[in-house]
Amino acid sequence: MKETLFVHEREVAIAAARRAGAYLRADQHQAVIAQIKSGPHDYATAQDLGAERLILEAIRKRFPDDAILSEESYAEHSSGERLWVVDPLDGTRNYANGLPHFAVSIAFCYRAQAVVGVVYVPCEGDELFWAERNEGAFLNEQPLQMTSPSKSLSASLVATGFAYYQGAELGPHVATLEAVMNVATDVLRLGSAATDISYVAAGRLGAYYESGLKPWDVAAAALIVQEAGGIVSDTSGNALDLFAKDGAAFSLNALAAKNADIQRQLIDLLARP
Repeated sequence: MKETLFVHEREVAIAAARRAGAYLRADQHQAVIAQIKSGPHDYATAQDLGAERLILEAIRKRFPDDAILSEESYAEHSSGERLWVVDPLDGTRNYANGLPHFAVSIAFCYRAQAVVGVVYVPCEGDELFWAERNEGAFLNEQPLQMTSPSKSLSASLVATGFAYYQGAELGPHVATLEAVMNVATDVLRLGSAATDISYVAAGRLGAYYESGLKPWDVAAAALIVQEAGGIVSDTSGNALDLFAKDGAAFSLNALAAKNADIQRQLIDLLARP
């Protein structure tokens, strides 16, 4: 890898993601819920916490003065010229149930802008997605560049996600899902935003959309999509604010697409009542 402005941050992020991913892969058969967060369907496993410790140790060893925003232990810290945004295990419910669709996500932000992004998917092909701003995106060591000929939503697989809802709260999400399913090839709900957004960068998915995300779900993968030649915005088409809040809580409405045509078509569908 060539020398770049943030080469040391990139090296730390890649090494930490690989180490945490190897730990998660080896320990998945022992996954156990260690912490209930907002409710019974929102929890952290002991392995979430273990992977986080490995990542934070690596960051603090090299960059002891940097700020850290991490899902499990430091979920409120979003200030600082130099800020690491960490999701040690994106796809906890998949992981806890023995499914391989999960990832480690690490972003480094400089002056509130992601400049390094790493998403490591240890159990689905041992894939490392990474990018550095203005330096391109890569899958392992191969450059990522949008090459799929599909330009339309009708020829695209789309992924989405939404929180655990029941009854009336579920209605609007199902209505949106139905609207997109009536146009797209299919809509998938796979359970790991960082992985799914990275799959947009790889051209496997035409788009991804979700409301109510957190910075650690999006920061790394969004940069990877942008550096691969794709488009990232909020669900209205505006620039994505990684640190947007609804009241006191982080809440991002994110959309990633292979190209502007798919983005526009999806925004039109999401805007319908």
